[in-house]
Amino acid sequence: MEHSFSSLLETYRHLWMNRSLTTEALNEQESKTLLYETIGKELRDEMTHPRTRQSAEVKFYYAVKRIMNSDLSDHEKLSLIHIYINVMEQLRQ
Repeated sequence: MEHSFSSLLETYRHLWMNRSLTTEALNEQESKTLLYETIGKELRDEMTHPRTRQSAEVKFYYAVKRIMNSDLSDHEKLSLIHIYINVMEQLRQ
């Protein structure tokens, strides 16, 4: 997957416009860290009240479905899904 993390962060912002992410210029490592942390929070459903949280697997399903139904290029879709898979694997360890 040869997309830069900065461009993938922008792609993520495009799909999840209601997420409050920094708009300051970030280098590649900072963009990667922010993207992985944000996706991790999303999969853990941290922005939802604890009694109504869904499992990481359910959140993963909805995220992949949203990505696949988007107007992103196939390469962007695969790159984002690849990151989601990496984050899911980290959560399961």
